[in-house]
Amino acid sequence: MSQLDSGWVARWVVALCEPLLETEARVEIEKEMVELVTRHPHWFAAWLSGYLSDIVRSLDPEDPWRNLSVVDDQAVHPDRSPFGTWVDASDIVHVSIEDIRADLGLAALEKPVGEAAAKLLAVAADGWDATLTWCEANLVTAATLSPAEGAAFFKTASSALRWAIHRRRLFQGLEDPFVQVSGVAWIQRADKMTSGEPWDEARAARHLEANRVQPGTYRQFNPSAE
Repeated sequence: MSQLDSGWVARWVVALCEPLLETEARVEIEKEMVELVTRHPHWFAAWLSGYLSDIVRSLDPEDPWRNLSVVDDQAVHPDRSPFGTWVDASDIVHVSIEDIRADLGLAALEKPVGEAAAKLLAVAADGWDATLTWCEANLVTAATLSPAEGAAFFKTASSALRWAIHRRRLFQGLEDPFVQVSGVAWIQRADKMTSGEPWDEARAARHLEANRVQPGTYRQFNPSAE
């Protein structure tokens, strides 16, 4: 991955973390990311798999979003109810107004996450390797993608990451450094993975372990959880 491409990925990570980024900058970043995904889908799948699995696996072990699964080709909760709409966040976010587009706690989830992104979130709980296998079986159809395929892959990835980050942010707050640090760290890891070089998996695991949401936090937010 070129330094220029790596820079766009790092900028996108910032865009995912910083809600006050100017609209023009956000549009430019996402345009460049779609082009990157189109040209380097295998690299992007490796990066996405590591980053997304870090965020999902950092959640409280009791959090339903940490325990999603794919049943009959659909992402579901542990109780087998479908996953993928803003209602799935209402277990810990109080719905204060009728129009969730004006609700600070839920506006980011106004549109359904999408079937592919929902399944991607479920698979991410099993780790980066399982996530990468799923991506390469379902989203990476060739060494390079058509513009339409690249845009679709990016949309799925973006939706899954936004929802995962939103969930972690509910517990850790907006200033949580793990989200940005993890996203940037996986750039170099993806470089090594796709070039066949060894990379420090133990260090990555230690960083994740040190930044997990404290077990028991979910029940503090939702005391009625079974």
